[in-house]
Amino acid sequence: MTDQDRRTRGVLIALLAGVALVVVIALVAVFTRGGTTTFDPRTPEGVVQEYSRAVIAGDADAARSLLIPEIADDCERTGGGTGDHRVTLSKTTVTGDSARVEVVVATIYGSGPLGADEYESDGVFGLERVDGDWRIATTPWELAVCFESGAGL
Repeated sequence: MTDQDRRTRGVLIALLAGVALVVVIALVAVFTRGGTTTFDPRTPEGVVQEYSRAVIAGDADAARSLLIPEIADDCERTGGGTGDHRVTLSKTTVTGDSARVEVVVATIYGSGPLGADEYESDGVFGLERVDGDWRIATTPWELAVCFESGAGL
């Protein structure tokens, strides 16, 4: 075996080891990434999470139960909750008996050659403490189940 053959073999082994390392790193990244965080349902974040899950599942009654009573009692249902959405918490601000939960709402629709198409928008939930429990007063329009609870209404 010549010196040239040994160098070629060494380069080939180094290249294969590099590819194997990249594959291992990619697998570790995929299998160790964080899943969905579950928030305490007694907190503003937890109420928003429960509400969002109910809307996305199409359970308008469960979502309505998390609204402030004035809105829930007079709920004129929208066609909301029919899309495929993903909600990500951005920031929560609590001031006394009111809270503001900022989220990013991704609306997923169709599918393209590289996967699903989606549109992201910033949204805000407004919450009030009612008899010691957090209840939703306003929602992002994508997740409104009652006309009265939609943002800007």
